Amino acid sequence: MSDISPEVLSKLTELIKAAGGVATPRVDGPTWLELLKGFTEFLNAIAWPAAVVLCVFLFRQQVTKFLGDVETVKVFGAEVSRKIDKQIEQSAKEAQAKSETELRSGPSKADLERAKTVKELAANATSAVVISQAESLSAEYERVRASMPSGGDRTRAMEVVVSKMRTIGQAFFPFRHEFAGSASPGRRLMVITTLQVFFDFEMLDWLVQRVGSEKPFLQYQALVAILLGIQGKNAKAYVPSLEAAVSELGRFKASFGSDTSRTGTLEDIESLLGELKQATQKRG
Repeated sequence: MSDISPEVLSKLTELIKAAGGVATPRVDGPTWLELLKGFTEFLNAIAWPAAVVLCVFLFRQQVTKFLGDVETVKVFGAEVSRKIDKQIEQSAKEAQAKSETELRSGPSKADLERAKTVKELAANATSAVVISQAESLSAEYERVRASMPSGGDRTRAMEVVVSKMRTIGQAFFPFRHEFAGSASPGRRLMVITTLQVFFDFEMLDWLVQRVGSEKPFLQYQALVAILLGIQGKNAKAYVPSLEAAVSELGRFKASFGSDTSRTGTLEDIESLLGELKQATQKRG
């Protein structure tokens, strides 16, 4: 082993002082540096596993505190997750009891209240709690779509998942861009439903693109999000952007065929935009 520099020995001296709270001893035989050098050579001889054990022993108070803090965070996160699960379950229960018309009408007042509650809960947890919930619901949507035949039952089951997604929408809002470019339709639906409870005009073009490229169910949900955005209190400030968006949406209308849900929602958007423009002109 090569000679250890005085600087390293000095640091080791400080380390052992800090760990044991002992002063530098008075040495009558070998010098303190010689003893420390021998101790260092001993550590080198017993290799890393034993050295780790020794370090844990020296810093046992710090390690115990750290592990305690980690366990506290883990337990608290699990409790927050459990409370969020309860809100999601309540949304699912209410959605299952709704008529088809009610399911397709967008988030209810109760949905929005639960979304607010979950946002408050999530503020006291790590982002991993919310992202985990979003991942789970995204996978649930894809599982429902893949496992059920096309038809009213599947659409209803997917609408229930949408209600559950809306419940975490406000809490998920800061992570919307992370999911927006995903190849997973479930993740993209998670973003769409988030914009139904907390609209972002900066993502208006992204929603328009969803209407032009997604499967009918996601197209419809994107249209609902745009409709709710136009109804929002900030819409008057974005009339030019909305005009461009609605003009682009008009290009997709023929592809809706006999689907009255998408056609009707687009017509509602066009009508509301007309009213918004008139109100803006009167103010001007």
